[in-house]
Amino acid sequence: MKFRYRKLITTGLISAGLAQIASADIIRGQVTDASGEAPLEGAIVRIEGLDRSTTTDRYGDYRFANIPAGEYTVSVSYIGAQPVTETVTVQNEARLDVRVGSDVRYLDNVLVVGSKAAQAGAINQQRASGAIISVIDSDGLGNFPDTTVADSLARVPGLSIETDQGEGRYVSIRGINTDLIAASINGVRTPSPEDRRGVLLDGVPSDLLDGITVQKSLTPNVDADSLGGVIDLKTISAFDRDGRFIRAKLEGAYNEISEQVSPKATLTYSDTFNDTLGVALSVNYQDLAIETHNNETGEWGFLDDGTAFLNDDYEQRWYDLTRQRLGFIANFDWRVSDNTDLYLRTLYNNYEDNEVRNKFEFRDLDDAEDDGVVTANSQTLPLNEMDAEVRQRREVRQIQTYALGGQTDWQAWSFDYEVAYAYAEEDDSDNHDVTFRFEDIQDAAAAAGLADSDVVIDFSNPETPKFSGALLDLVYDPSNYFLDAFEEEETVNEDAEISARFDISRESLIGDTPVEWQAGMKIRDREKTRDANVTFYEADDFNLSPFVGNQLISGWRLANPMPAWPDPDLTSALRNGAGEGFELDEDSTNFDSLAEDFTIDEQILAAYAMGTFDLGPLTLIAGVRMEDTKTDLSGNIFAEEDDPANLVRRNVSNDYTNWLPSINARYAFNDKLIARGAYYAAVVRPSFGEMAPFTAFNDDRDELELGNPNLDPYEADNFDLSLEYYPTELSVLSVGAFYKQIDNAIFPATFEREEDDNGDLVPLSEFLQTVPVDLSYLTPGQLADVEEVTSFINVGSSELYGIEFNYVQSLSDLNPMLEGFLVSANLTLTDSESTLPDGREVSFLKQSETIWNLAVGYDKGPWDLRVSANYRGDYIDELFEEDLDRMTNDRLLVEASAKYKVNDHIQLYLEGKNLTDEPEYYYFGSERRLSQYDEFGTTVVFGARLTY
Repeated sequence: MKFRYRKLITTGLISAGLAQIASADIIRGQVTDASGEAPLEGAIVRIEGLDRSTTTDRYGDYRFANIPAGEYTVSVSYIGAQPVTETVTVQNEARLDVRVGSDVRYLDNVLVVGSKAAQAGAINQQRASGAIISVIDSDGLGNFPDTTVADSLARVPGLSIETDQGEGRYVSIRGINTDLIAASINGVRTPSPEDRRGVLLDGVPSDLLDGITVQKSLTPNVDADSLGGVIDLKTISAFDRDGRFIRAKLEGAYNEISEQVSPKATLTYSDTFNDTLGVALSVNYQDLAIETHNNETGEWGFLDDGTAFLNDDYEQRWYDLTRQRLGFIANFDWRVSDNTDLYLRTLYNNYEDNEVRNKFEFRDLDDAEDDGVVTANSQTLPLNEMDAEVRQRREVRQIQTYALGGQTDWQAWSFDYEVAYAYAEEDDSDNHDVTFRFEDIQDAAAAAGLADSDVVIDFSNPETPKFSGALLDLVYDPSNYFLDAFEEEETVNEDAEISARFDISRESLIGDTPVEWQAGMKIRDREKTRDANVTFYEADDFNLSPFVGNQLISGWRLANPMPAWPDPDLTSALRNGAGEGFELDEDSTNFDSLAEDFTIDEQILAAYAMGTFDLGPLTLIAGVRMEDTKTDLSGNIFAEEDDPANLVRRNVSNDYTNWLPSINARYAFNDKLIARGAYYAAVVRPSFGEMAPFTAFNDDRDELELGNPNLDPYEADNFDLSLEYYPTELSVLSVGAFYKQIDNAIFPATFEREEDDNGDLVPLSEFLQTVPVDLSYLTPGQLADVEEVTSFINVGSSELYGIEFNYVQSLSDLNPMLEGFLVSANLTLTDSESTLPDGREVSFLKQSETIWNLAVGYDKGPWDLRVSANYRGDYIDELFEEDLDRMTNDRLLVEASAKYKVNDHIQLYLEGKNLTDEPEYYYFGSERRLSQYDEFGTTVVFGARLTY
């Protein structure tokens, strides 16, 4: 790693400058449930008289330093249990272990049984935190029918998800899309297997996790690369419980569309040896069958009278895929002494999609404007071309993280250290895509003697348009289709990061005020590469008929019949140009294989200093973080139909530094009422695909598409206020408001060369002055014919603001007759505003104005029941132009689960996903204008857990 040593030395001096000398008598201990076996995270431990307080970590451990010798009263507060008070005598070092609550036993990798325990765990961690966080306890992951981490996160206040094939994939926090938030596994930043920063969260199975924390306000000791928050996935540790633990889980999932049962299995083992060595292993496997029915359109236009019409294409798509997930965790903890803990955390996850996609496309529907009839609900037009296409795709994604580190306490000092390696890969190396085309349809109609060769498209139901007309008999005859193109792909995206951090902290006093000083530094070295390899073949007079198996897809849900041809098992024989008369399309092959390849090396050196001030009821965490970024970027300059020998490599380097202050305040009016306020500055670097220095000309050299390596990073000032009220033993009612002032937001933009009054193009120099992208590296000859430039640009200031409500309640706290009943609800309202270069004001991409969740449960005796609903409002998915932006429609998902405890070791469960058979719908500007419509069906999950 080529880091600058001067900055490294400066960082070390900042850390060393925090040293103070004072006495260091210590109280340490552990808070557990009444059995002494289950540690409690988030318990508040207070030394009365000294007015010192701290919170327990994931192992239930707590520690006070700089305590004068003497006798003290220590109180422990944990929501869901009665407060406990103990007395301890301090001389050098004292240990006080505290048990709270009633006796419990383990179930499903959690500290106590059922939904109530999960609710208590999440509330306590959120209450005790110095920052604004949301928590999903480990049992919470099992209480909903969630396959993926993204699905679990959809129930957190302020979070919404994007789906793929009906499963949650990407997560948005408070309207901030996935590329502008961060995800980590055990604190290690997770790389992305795609050409972006956003992390796919549908690959990591929720069964491998022990909990999820969403940190919405950042402190200086946290990487500042997030505008919305940080999602941290916490895997299991042997010291999460006492002694040996074994859990086996076996389930099946039945989907009404695929009509298949998909198996899933998880095995978890952990044990501790001599109370010093902990080993935790978990393996998860799933083979999920998915079938999706889809139709979509290319684009819409408007007639002179304002009537909208479909002016591009209409496609029907049938997806049949198996999604295999294999995950493995191996975590090791070694308590070397009372003062030193070491750990090794490893995660390996392999995700494989084996997909068949048949596409049936009605092409060139723009004739409706000149040669057809357009009404509000239909259009009639001559049909000219059809495509029948099949893709067989095998996509393999891997995510791996490895972290070796530890913590050492020495008197009032504490040292944390870690080295980590994270790797992600997306490999599309076994794909083929073949298209057969029916051309000259009007000539074929005349030859067949059809008096009416038009088709009618009925948009009465805009989600599923219906085609009619005598011409369709020819359209559904495969003998009319001939090969247009055969494509093979072997593309690999890789993302690897090596990091190292060192943190030092010390407890001290300023007068009578306890202060914990902390400083540290971190080095991150990341390399992102994209290597596309696409091969195109052409052939003449190659008929579709030999590649037909079944005629139609059975059980098709949409309005028009869906052909089952071409058959991928038959077309696979054409791979590697094996078809008769196949010719390599060198120009298309070269362009798609070379134009957008890139390599990006990103190095970040960070340092921070902060203090945590314990001012009685007020706790302040204040400090500053410095992040110095250096990027080296490399991409290709290439044009369609050019010789690869003329390929030019473009190299760009950038270097910039950000100073990022933050302050988090927590004020406890009493044990039941807590107020919070926070400010933090953040910086998010441009997405890799946006800043990659590729430059691609079309074959006429009049259109130019390029990345923008000179993009400025997003910079944001983030403000939060919240009030939390804990009215009863196991409940919380909270309200929070947030505001984000964001500079340098990045949007795609296209700039077109206008004509002057005489109909001539304006001079090139005048046009280039209107393009806010550096084109100086291109020669006048390369730019001579350019009429359109598409790239990414920064815009000015943007705003995002909103309010969150959250309510969690055990109804037995209100009335003993309602014992066992639980309810939770949250609502988030947001709005945002950005101004594009043309003056148009738009909201942030992927930002829903309204998100809410509601869940009602019953947890008593052997039964654990729950019904939940999740609503996400519509949002802008992609910008085109006013009234034609691609929108994602609102969506309400209803799910339910029922668990029955047979005995202390066996639990049976039944769960339902998407019980109302809710589709996913995208539209262009208005719900009357279809963009994409998908149906996934309802899924029923059944299974059993064995815990020992």
